[in-house]
Amino acid sequence: MSTQPPAPDSLPKYLAEGVPKQDDPTLHELQAWIDDLLAYRQDVDADDIDVDENESIEAVEDSSDGTVVIKKVSCGKDSCKCQSGELHGPYKYTVRRRGDSLKWKYHGPISEEDT
Repeated sequence: MSTQPPAPDSLPKYLAEGVPKQDDPTLHELQAWIDDLLAYRQDVDADDIDVDENESIEAVEDSSDGTVVIKKVSCGKDSCKCQSGELHGPYKYTVRRRGDSLKWKYHGPISEEDT
């Protein structure tokens, strides 16, 4: 490669200008730290996942996009069957760390066989 690769458009200017100025050992340290940071965000342990009393976790699996959580939930309506324990779902979510909290992304219902 004869020319320096361009920075991604989404990268803040101070990083796009500052990172190329670093020496090779610092760039390797930065790359290792970024890899560790991505792994930390994607690897949410089942013990870190809190559920309400009207929810149940059916499965927790690691994924390249984060931690996949399958759960059943209550809709909260007083007259619904879920109030007597027959929860809705299962539903699929991807959970990732965002700072000190967890960010849940809803993917929709799945069949019982997929849990």
